[in-house]
Amino acid sequence: MLIESTPLTIGPGDELLIGVPSIDQEHADLVVELDALANDPQAHPEGNAFSTTLGRLGAKIGEHFANEEKVLKSIGMADDEFSQHAVAHDEILEEYTQLNFDLMDGKVFERSAVLASIRGWIIDHIRSHDIKIRAYLPKT
Repeated sequence: MLIESTPLTIGPGDELLIGVPSIDQEHADLVVELDALANDPQAHPEGNAFSTTLGRLGAKIGEHFANEEKVLKSIGMADDEFSQHAVAHDEILEEYTQLNFDLMDGKVFERSAVLASIRGWIIDHIRSHDIKIRAYLPKT
């Protein structure tokens, strides 16, 4: 569960670091966007501030997934593992798109539920999928 008053960070020594600097930076940038939503009590799913940040977040997620998939191919991730990872990316993008459609249609969501979904797209995805990238990196 997201604790709204405690900012999430990705930094040195963090369990969420993958070991690919460009990917780690993109993850950190996504966490900043998540924190912006979580820590702005005025940002509700039906509001403009939330919508603006959600739009920015969606663009960053899409760009990040494309960059990450290039890295996955370049490090020689096994085809089946790559496919599972890419499917997870597609599912997140589908959920993001559906959320936007629902919000445009006037559907009302609990703020905490939307934040939990976004956290899943970022933090849970890193923990369940991206962490596997470490196994393909050279040992230092």
